[in-house]
Amino acid sequence: MPPELGRMAFGWAAFLVLASGLLLLTLTPGTPQFVVTLFTLFMGLLLGLIVVAGVIWTRRRTNREDGQ
Repeated sequence: MPPELGRMAFGWAAFLVLASGLLLLTLTPGTPQFVVTLFTLFMGLLLGLIVVAGVIWTRRRTNREDGQ
């Protein structure tokens, strides 16, 4: 995974998590807006996990190819 792509994806994930987290504080549970915002929060968390897993996988593969 190129470093620029990882940074950009992680930035988007952080934005989604922070923005939706703040919005969840102001919305009433049980409303459609709350459900969509909660879904967005989970999508941001999932994107963040995918980015972290991709970075770890790339580093391990690079270390293995370098003979370490």
